[in-house]
Amino acid sequence: MEGEIRTSELIPFIVMVIMEGCTIGLTIFAKTAITNGMSPFVFIVYTNALATIVLFPSSFLLNHQNRKEKPLFTFSLFKRFLLMGFTGITMTQTLLFLGLSYSSPILVCAMSHLIPTFTFLLNIIHRKVELNLKNSGMQVQIIGIIVSLMGAIVAEFFKGPLIRPSSHHLRYTKQLFVFSSTPEFWVFGGILLAAASFSVSITNFIQGQFLVQ
Repeated sequence: MEGEIRTSELIPFIVMVIMEGCTIGLTIFAKTAITNGMSPFVFIVYTNALATIVLFPSSFLLNHQNRKEKPLFTFSLFKRFLLMGFTGITMTQTLLFLGLSYSSPILVCAMSHLIPTFTFLLNIIHRKVELNLKNSGMQVQIIGIIVSLMGAIVAEFFKGPLIRPSSHHLRYTKQLFVFSSTPEFWVFGGILLAAASFSVSITNFIQGQFLVQ
């Protein structure tokens, strides 16, 4: 019985690890497509169109029983979807893929670690979490925030030597899994990626408020 409970507790973490791997894979393919000439905005349209085709019909099929108990669509629900769609999809993906076009998938992974930091700060600002420095759990969270901020700063200003051909060479050769970027725009790309992480944090905060209601 204990083994079954432990297995059920591990499943969410396993799923999260798999989703993170899928996200990294998508980031690498996105960088390759953008480097080979695709506009970040076109890539956003294609990915969201594909997601709509796959997810929209499945949402009706999977929630067939729930529709009998609750109304299918309300104006309040529409406003919530509109707000979360603007912050979590439109803003996030625009900032993310623009930042990716100026940087690399490695910097995307580094900046994504700022999402828990921004979420924690939003909870502190809105007094959803009490800032008790004497609490050991709070101390660990603050240490995590400092570490994530230091990691983002190091990744932003020290990207290491370029190990791929120059961007001038890449313009005339189509390659897969290309990670090099124009160096002078690296910092700007990092700022856009940090803004994308903040947008995700806003969405997570809003979702938390909606689930409580």
